[in-house]
Amino acid sequence: MCALSLDVLASDELASIYRGVSVSIVRITPVVAAEMLARNTHNRPINKNHVKHFCEIMQRGEMILNGETIILDSDDVVLNGQHRLTACVQSAIEFDSLVVRGIDLEAFKTIDGGKKRSVADALSMQGETNATNLASAVQAFVSFIDFGGVIRVSTGSATKVTPQLVDRILESHPGIRTSMIAMRKSKLYDSQYGYLLHYLFSIVDRRLAKEFAECLSGPHEDVSRPFVILREALIAQGHRNDLRQNRAAKAIKAFNAERSGARPKMLKFCSGEAFPSIDGLDYDALADSI
Repeated sequence: MCALSLDVLASDELASIYRGVSVSIVRITPVVAAEMLARNTHNRPINKNHVKHFCEIMQRGEMILNGETIILDSDDVVLNGQHRLTACVQSAIEFDSLVVRGIDLEAFKTIDGGKKRSVADALSMQGETNATNLASAVQAFVSFIDFGGVIRVSTGSATKVTPQLVDRILESHPGIRTSMIAMRKSKLYDSQYGYLLHYLFSIVDRRLAKEFAECLSGPHEDVSRPFVILREALIAQGHRNDLRQNRAAKAIKAFNAERSGARPKMLKFCSGEAFPSIDGLDYDALADSI
């Protein structure tokens, strides 16, 4: 394959136009980051969750030199990178980055104007099928562990997955892919938490996990089976995000009843009730796996 003719970009004309611009690789230590942030006078307000996200990335050792830049103007005012710099200070972990200096302040208006690449985009580039669904399944898995084995209505405070974290989790838990495929056939629970629950059930009992998906996919003769009772409950509820926890709790109760041989007449999860645990699931081992 022929090399790209990038030398045309290094013409004397362009060098003259951008003579005040420089690019270098810098090891950003917490001290360096703090010095840069001291000149952070023309930026958007800090988003604490975004900083937390970068802190988690740094703590996992995932902040690598990837071509993204810290951008400074001619007076070393930060134009781009304040969240990474703030995370560096808060986590006390250094990282390497390209640093571009000398960018005109007017260019600040154009930074981050395009759509950022998502985790699903990265998975798709790796050849994964149903990348969006798979990314959401792994996010549900991480949220479940973050919240101590509880599925919440709101998961905004959970760790946000990165391509590196997703790769690591799928390496340890490849069955998440299988569970996603199994539950996509069920329109009643074709969602990230449907995928998650099928996978968690499969860790305990593969046969029951398979029957869980099958019973939700269509009518079943044994109307007293807990999974069939669950199916009717999900049909009655419809697809409502505010009932995410309620649906998951009933699914777990149905699974536990199937394991024990119980035949409840209905599945209930009341307000204020503790979220049920999956019988037979080693929660500590699950948390340690990531």
